[in-house]
Amino acid sequence: MNGIEKTWLYWNTVKNLKPVQIRHQIENRICRGRRRKYLDSVKALQGPKNWSEMNLLIPELDCDPDYLQRFPKDKLLCNEVELLHESHRIEKEWRVLNASHLWNYNLHYLEFLIPLAVKYSDTGEEAYFLKWKEFMEGWLKQSSNDSFEPYTISMRIPNLLICMELLREKLRNTKLELEMMTSLYQQYKYLIGMQEKALLANHYFENLKAVVISSLLFQETDIYHKYFDLLLKEIEEQILSDGLHFERSLMYHKIILEDILRVHAALNSTGHRADAEKLVPAILMMASAMRKLEEGFERTPLFNDAGNNVSKNRDALLQAVTRYCTNSAAVCPYEGFEVSGYYKLVHGDTTLLFDCGEIGPSYMGGHAHNDCLSFELSVCGKPLFVNSGTGQYQGGLRSFFRSTAAHNTVMIDDREQSELWGEHRAARRIRKVKGEAGGGMLTGRFQSFRGDFFRRSLRWKKENENVLVIRDDIGACDKERHMARVFLHLAPGYCYKRDGKKIAVLEGEAVRAVIKLPAKCDYLIHKEGMMTNYAEDFGEYQKKEVLEIRAQFEGRVQLKLEIEIEISLHTFADR
Repeated sequence: MNGIEKTWLYWNTVKNLKPVQIRHQIENRICRGRRRKYLDSVKALQGPKNWSEMNLLIPELDCDPDYLQRFPKDKLLCNEVELLHESHRIEKEWRVLNASHLWNYNLHYLEFLIPLAVKYSDTGEEAYFLKWKEFMEGWLKQSSNDSFEPYTISMRIPNLLICMELLREKLRNTKLELEMMTSLYQQYKYLIGMQEKALLANHYFENLKAVVISSLLFQETDIYHKYFDLLLKEIEEQILSDGLHFERSLMYHKIILEDILRVHAALNSTGHRADAEKLVPAILMMASAMRKLEEGFERTPLFNDAGNNVSKNRDALLQAVTRYCTNSAAVCPYEGFEVSGYYKLVHGDTTLLFDCGEIGPSYMGGHAHNDCLSFELSVCGKPLFVNSGTGQYQGGLRSFFRSTAAHNTVMIDDREQSELWGEHRAARRIRKVKGEAGGGMLTGRFQSFRGDFFRRSLRWKKENENVLVIRDDIGACDKERHMARVFLHLAPGYCYKRDGKKIAVLEGEAVRAVIKLPAKCDYLIHKEGMMTNYAEDFGEYQKKEVLEIRAQFEGRVQLKLEIEIEISLHTFADR
């Protein structure tokens, strides 16, 4: 990439930002030394002698066995921390050089301390408390730059308060309790001066959440009122009218829902019940949207940045919402999600989720993927056709996971839908995006950043309701000769096999689907290479098979694809 191309790329990225983001981006680069000075001054602060006894613990979330098993306790007892399916030993150093930046970031959330505290609370076994104490004292002495990143502080403050609540009797009136409260006060004061306004979106939301909780903890009323009002404004902006978080990631949706539940718990436990009630409508809308979108999948659908092992799971969150909002009905104002751009097509035990929405808020495309007109399909709650997932935020696979070819959609040649680059950047993006549902059909259309036109419709065939019909209309923005490419990614455990002029989808010897190809096309079955990577969880990689359908064209082309979902369990040899 030459200098002019790079400048153009930066311009098309920056022009989508809000003025406040640009101002803070410039300040962050010019005033790097100011941050270290401010950090040193805050570290000299002494915490208040008195603080509120706050309740942030939500047993449905924090004591859920499925959640706790993410952090194996036998490894923790040996000073080995497993995060995102990656394990490293922690001794005196709190930055692991051979771990990814994302892993080191997650390390400083100190979330892995919660399972030790839960285990001690449940059993009273001293070994778990002593190991928790050893980690905590070691962390208080460390000086990693990651530990004072605003986002890590925002994630860490609630985690430490949950631990202190579980260990309240063990810590009460001890030197360690005072050291922790002093540290929490310093982190809180530092966060007030270092909010992530250069990024906004979910990062800024996390900052506000942590400041609100901390201001309640330390009984600083003026700060509380100011930042609670800011949090309400962000809820109004970030939660769309159909109940989904505006970054269009079900993973981040669940993280933000948990954040609001934590603030609700903090408000109730400190006597601010009227303000707690102000959060209930958002909680109910988000819970309803999550339930409706995940119904039929039993996992996090992999649109935009998403994985199963970061946020709490759907059922745990719904249980928590039920406990906090027992007198309200969780009703979402829409059956569909037109504002977010998600649409569902359900037939018997088969559920399809279709994406025809914007990549995210105009000023934050960092978690966007090129997945417009893509779909995921599950049968009896088991995924059959999937997007490739996310896997990592840093590394060689990052650009693949965000690419058009990593999703069940269509592209021309190697032209991406939107100009996604770096780890979390978006320059030119899709436009004229429109989706609709009606008459048992889903339809979506958009123009790529280059000007190419795409339209896709999905419906169940009237004469055979087990057949999904996918019709793609593709138009290039020029008169050159091109290749239309349609991708179908199978979930791990399935494979493709030629069946005359059709393609069978096998699970072992059982036929699960039969694909009738469009006329006048070629196809490839990818069984190895970059395209076969799949990451349902961050940090855990599997292999999948991908069918790529190709058709040469000039100007415009139409492709009709039929997928028959098999009901019987006969084998390929029986056909």
